[in-house]
Amino acid sequence: MLLAAASVVHAQNAENPYEKKEILVFTPTWSDPDAVMPFLQEKVENLMLESPGPRDWKFLQVGYIPLYLRTHIRKAENNYSFQLTVTLRNGEELFKLEGVCEICNTSEALERLSELKAQVCDRLEEKAAEAARLAKDRPPKPPVDVRPPVETGPRIVGVLGEPEPFRMPPFRQAPPPVKLWSWMGASLSLTAVVTGIVLLAMDDDTTCDAPYPTRQCQERYATGAAGWTFLLTGLAGGGLSGWSLYNLYLKKPSVVPRVVPSAGPGKAALTLEWRF
Repeated sequence: MLLAAASVVHAQNAENPYEKKEILVFTPTWSDPDAVMPFLQEKVENLMLESPGPRDWKFLQVGYIPLYLRTHIRKAENNYSFQLTVTLRNGEELFKLEGVCEICNTSEALERLSELKAQVCDRLEEKAAEAARLAKDRPPKPPVDVRPPVETGPRIVGVLGEPEPFRMPPFRQAPPPVKLWSWMGASLSLTAVVTGIVLLAMDDDTTCDAPYPTRQCQERYATGAAGWTFLLTGLAGGGLSGWSLYNLYLKKPSVVPRVVPSAGPGKAALTLEWRF
C-alpha cells in the first residue's frame, strides 16, 4: 500500500516539474578551458549558482530535481558566445537559449550571461503556466483502488522424498611415494657390490706380469679393506632399496576394518567395512 501511494505522488510531481521552482545547475563547460583564466571560470560558476534568481527560481547543485540547466561558453580573445540548455531528468530538451558578446571585457560578458539567465527564468515561468493550464483542462484521474493482499495461508510447493542414507565418501588409496629415490638407491647399491667383488678379487695380486720365471714383481695390490667396505655398504643399501621397492610394487594393503555410520528415515545403523 505504501509503495502504491508513493508511486502516485511521484507521478503527480513528474507531471509538473515547475511546481517547486528548482533547477539543477551543472558546472559550466568551456570550448577551450585551458585558455580561460581560473578566476573567470569561478566568476561564471558563482553567477550561475546565484540563488534565488529572477522570479524566485532556485539554482541548486544538489538534490533530486526534475529540471537540469547546462551552460556552454566559447571564448575567442574578447568575443564570447553562450549556450544555455534546459532539459528534464530523462534527457528531454525543453528549450535552448543562445547569446553573444563581441569585444567585451569580463564585466560585460558576465552581464550578458546574467541576462540570459533571467531569460531562462522567464521561459520557465511560461512553461509552468502552460503546464498548469493543461493540468486544469485534463479530466481528473479516477482514484486508485488499492486492495490489501489476499491472505491465502501456507501453500505446499513441493513434496520432499525420503532422505538418502548417510554414507561416507569412497575410500581412495593414497598415491604411492616417489619411486625415483628407490631405484637410484638400488642402482648405487648394485654398483657398490660389483666394485667390492672386483676389489676383493684384486687383493694380494701382483701389480705387473713377470715375463721370465726368475723375475718377480716387488709390489702387490692391497684392496681387501676397500673391497669389504664397498661390498658391505652395497649389501646394506641393496637391502633398504629392495625393501622400499617391495613396499611399492608387491606389498598388498593391510586389512584395516572401519566403522561407517548410516542413517535412514526413523533409523540409524553402524556398518563395519574392511578391504582384502
